[in-house]
Amino acid sequence: MAITFRPYNHTASRYFSGANAIGDTYKVNLYSVLPFIPAATTKAAAEVGATQLPTANGYTQNAKVIEGLVATIIATNGCKLDGEDVIWTASGGELSAIAGLVFNDTDADDPPAWHISFGNFPLVAGDGDQFLIQWNSLGLATVGTN
Repeated sequence: MAITFRPYNHTASRYFSGANAIGDTYKVNLYSVLPFIPAATTKAAAEVGATQLPTANGYTQNAKVIEGLVATIIATNGCKLDGEDVIWTASGGELSAIAGLVFNDTDADDPPAWHISFGNFPLVAGDGDQFLIQWNSLGLATVGTN
């Protein structure tokens, strides 16, 4: 299954301008439908045509925080943004999602940062199993490693 992790058009500029800060609170939501709208600058705009999973079976809407977000230097001219993997434990039924949305919950308009696609088929965790979003070893994003 090919998982893709794409930034929204404004994501890099928000980090470079300081509008998105490492100390902000970033959350992840799961969706059964989430079209990628690259120009979306608010969570509401990113969710046009989307269906977020309901609060049930171990999932709570708008609640999962990416813990331990840090920026570290890599090589001599690069930076990596990384955080702890995100886990839900399915309970009372399965969790099934086709996509995820990382957004900055500190800002009032909850600007989206990254769209996560789990591929052509939903990622499924059976009752009692973990639904895991494991970040790449390079982190959520890297800059300037050339």
